[in-house]
Amino acid sequence: MKKSILVLTAVVAMVFFGCKESPYINQPGDNSFNYDSIPSIADPDPTPDPEGVVIPEGTINVNEAVKIGKKLPASNKDNKYPSEKVYYIKGWVDHFDAKERAKEDFEEKFAQYGNDYIYLKARNDGRGAKEFYCYRVLGRAGAKLPSHDVLQIGDFVVVKCNILNFGGTTIENGGTCSIEVSNNVAYNEAFPIPDTIHATCAEAAAAALALPGNNTPSKDIYIVEGYVQSAGYSATVSSGQQIFWVDDTPNGTKKFEAYYCNVPNGEAVPVGAKVRLTGVIMKYNTTPEMKNGDVEILEAPQE
Repeated sequence: MKKSILVLTAVVAMVFFGCKESPYINQPGDNSFNYDSIPSIADPDPTPDPEGVVIPEGTINVNEAVKIGKKLPASNKDNKYPSEKVYYIKGWVDHFDAKERAKEDFEEKFAQYGNDYIYLKARNDGRGAKEFYCYRVLGRAGAKLPSHDVLQIGDFVVVKCNILNFGGTTIENGGTCSIEVSNNVAYNEAFPIPDTIHATCAEAAAAALALPGNNTPSKDIYIVEGYVQSAGYSATVSSGQQIFWVDDTPNGTKKFEAYYCNVPNGEAVPVGAKVRLTGVIMKYNTTPEMKNGDVEILEAPQE
């Protein structure tokens, strides 16, 4: 009997003291600790990707995204410090933001803006301490989510966004967050896997201007190669994105605009460089453009 009492006492001690959260983890504004040193028992290996899902090259998992975010300066509502790089982040939808969904105008705003609020984990069984919060997440290329059927708990998704450390406690997207890949059947019916079209700057401009709606992205993905022009060029990089124009010749005109496109390593592409733009195209009034596309530098400027 005495042995049983001792065992019970040990179990109670484990419950009350062994599971107590460390006071040094996730304290607001405290980013000085080495997050990589947290024991792996709280950070199990990610669930393997589902078969048949095409993952963009360079995609990181939720655990990796959180580690990156924890090393960023803590942001608040007035001052935000998103990562310079735009990431593809894969994970499983663990739960929705209950507070946002409980608001009286949630359904009204969902119908208007087509965005939602989800938490991703690297595992599909709820295990693991790391979460990535997708704030106002949208569909492919920033399109509106047409219904709640396209986004469900348990979905495997790849989102595209900057990373932000909000308040030192929440790792989330900085700016637009879009679901680029999903294993949800309803999602893929609403957002069919696009065709890839290779086009010159002139061809991309003509195709964009021929689209029926203003500021409506194409259904297809375009790969456009051209030279960065001095006209319409902005060297400013904001959250890893830059605005510039391209044409099919080095000394051309403002043929096709790269509008807030993701530049390599968050560094401005130089005038005269040959680049490859990958993303959807659209028109803004009379401007043909690619918005939030990815930029690859193919050739340095000619001297």
